[in-house]
Amino acid sequence: MRDQKVYATTNQVAATFIWLKPRQVWRRLGMMDAMGRGGFTLIELLVVIAIIAILAALLFPVFAGVKQSSKQSVCLSNSRQIVTADLLYLSDYDSTYPQTRQSSSNPAVDDVNGSIDEPSFGSVFNLIQPYVKAGIRLFSCPVDPDPFGKQCLLLDPDAPDLTSYLANAYFVFGLNESQVAAPANTISFSERRSETTDGADPYCDNVYRPWFNSLNPQAPEDEMDPALGAVATQRHATHSNFGFADGHAKSLAWTATYAPPQVNLHRIDGAGSN
Repeated sequence: MRDQKVYATTNQVAATFIWLKPRQVWRRLGMMDAMGRGGFTLIELLVVIAIIAILAALLFPVFAGVKQSSKQSVCLSNSRQIVTADLLYLSDYDSTYPQTRQSSSNPAVDDVNGSIDEPSFGSVFNLIQPYVKAGIRLFSCPVDPDPFGKQCLLLDPDAPDLTSYLANAYFVFGLNESQVAAPANTISFSERRSETTDGADPYCDNVYRPWFNSLNPQAPEDEMDPALGAVATQRHATHSNFGFADGHAKSLAWTATYAPPQVNLHRIDGAGSN
């Protein structure tokens, strides 16, 4: 009975408004006064619109910043899971890191000019993928516009398998875990520069060689250049994400990882971690 009364009352109200003139409807809704004038003037409406526009201008950057921060967090989490997978691989292969190049106990010397960089046995990321629950999407940073190197394939159809991330080449020549002097201060994975920068093509490899730098006259290119090198040093505003050999990941400014001779967290001997 109660529902029927409510239904009847609703119908009565609707019927009342149907037979009222528009002006009477507005008056009953409180949008007009007894003199028939509207409840809002044009100036008042413009003021309301202006306030809404100001609030939108203030809030939109905040929302955009939150979205960007969320993407950076996902990318950092990816880096952490990648180094975790790397450690799981170690436990199954006698403490030897995924090897994708011929064996060398000192690649910074033996490969000083890239002479033993070939042949390549594939990608580190393919080797550690079985240890990753999220699958291949883990290797894609949400901020990276070209995580799997489509632009590189256009430049070179024979380009290797690429992801948003790079393995430190010190780790791919048959390195044993015992050879890393300071795992907590040694970067094993960085983020790949996947965009054309100042006319330079994107970096189209899945490893980067810390010994290919401006201090090495035999290096075919400077892969440690902060702007045109291998690493996306400012993918997240002024920072980039790095995975460390002990299994942790951190967002850092490039100069906090590489500012020789005082700082070089990309070496395995610990010499640049003090």
